[in-house]
Amino acid sequence: MLFDQLGGSAGLDRLAAALADRLDADPALAPLFARVDRDRLRRQHAHYLAAVLGGPEVYDGRGLREAHRPLRIDDELFDRFLAHVVESARDTGANAVAVDELAGLVRGLRPAIVNRGLG
Repeated sequence: MLFDQLGGSAGLDRLAAALADRLDADPALAPLFARVDRDRLRRQHAHYLAAVLGGPEVYDGRGLREAHRPLRIDDELFDRFLAHVVESARDTGANAVAVDELAGLVRGLRPAIVNRGLG
């Protein structure tokens, strides 16, 4: 199970913290999160990942499409985010198979996150 391969809840907390650091340092993505509480965002990322990767958590937040629509994320921004997810997973010691599987899962979220001008 990918949840376990990434270190369980503790591993996903580390991944989410590494991701938050990368997002803060990215000049194209940081402005999207400027008005968001960093700790809350980190917890949301960890909680969402745990829920979709087979952990015991149940995600009860807003849907991805609803949450990301106001951000007007295009394919380039999504690709930058995906690269940060991959690097963050590598930084936390995840093996290559787990990193590839995580990347595939995140890649599959593109239609819900990228806003192609539909409002």
